[in-house]
Amino acid sequence: MSPEITVIVPAYNAEKYLRTCLESVTGQTFTSWELIIADDGSTDSTGAIADEYAAKDGRIKVLHLNRHGVSAARNACIDAANGKYLAYVDADDIDAANGKYLAYVDADDLLEPDYLKALYEKSEESNADITQCSFFVDADGNKTPDTNPVDKTYEEAGSAIRAFFEGSHGDIRDSVWAKLFRREAFAYIRFDTGLNIYEDGYYVYQCLKKAGKVVSFGTPLYHYVQHGNSTTHSGIDEKYEGYFAMFGKLKSDFADDTFIRKRISNREAETALWLMRIMVNNGNKKAAWELRKRAVAAAGDVIRSNAPFSIKMKLIGVMVMPHIYLAMLKGRKD
Repeated sequence: MSPEITVIVPAYNAEKYLRTCLESVTGQTFTSWELIIADDGSTDSTGAIADEYAAKDGRIKVLHLNRHGVSAARNACIDAANGKYLAYVDADDIDAANGKYLAYVDADDLLEPDYLKALYEKSEESNADITQCSFFVDADGNKTPDTNPVDKTYEEAGSAIRAFFEGSHGDIRDSVWAKLFRREAFAYIRFDTGLNIYEDGYYVYQCLKKAGKVVSFGTPLYHYVQHGNSTTHSGIDEKYEGYFAMFGKLKSDFADDTFIRKRISNREAETALWLMRIMVNNGNKKAAWELRKRAVAAAGDVIRSNAPFSIKMKLIGVMVMPHIYLAMLKGRKD
């Protein structure tokens, strides 16, 4: 009998976090799962740790891959999955007849014991194509609930896509974790291996285009752990352009939709401002000035939109007092 949920863990040099992550999967109150760990060419003991867990539990299998990145690793796991549902846990062609859902979680993160159970039951009772729960942010030893928990049902793709573009991360979050995806609805969707960052946001968007009902509930069940090696900060100086490659892909889909294009511009500007702060504090002034150009290019749409006043003021500062604005970013974390 096939398991109900397939949990997928792409892992690259994750020895510091992998055991804790896997313990949170094997400790789930929902027990009908299989776990696929993709050791993505790790040079530390990640592969050995994965093999150790597979030897102890027949529900776990390991793929030892050459290093091709998280998207290729996730795609390999999708192809190897047997369960009705897929749950992706990063230690950082589906046959639709085989089952129902996909769910993604990041590698160095943790799950509450009822994570799979709650997502599964909510998906079953609502017949949703995508089900989303809320989360905690774990940083510097502190656990903080998400400041924007969403309890809402979106009955069709259009309303869910609009929710995806609301704010910095969307009412439908732009991360694949803390979600369960109906497998038959997204049988042929894969992660874009051409994106070197934010590939999960683009995957969520591709799924939303095909989704029927989307359900979000505000119970925090996922732990998003932030640390110095997090994907969003590690090596970002070399790959930040990937964010804007993704925004370009999105804008091409909405050439005639002013409402959505303005929201994409909002996201683009907020991302540029966030990255400027990181680059200033990394000492990468050249990248910070290139990102200023990105922010200024998006500013017209943002200032004419319903974006928060604080974002508009930052953009005005970037445009008229760039040297002062960049100097003020030094040492800032917010």
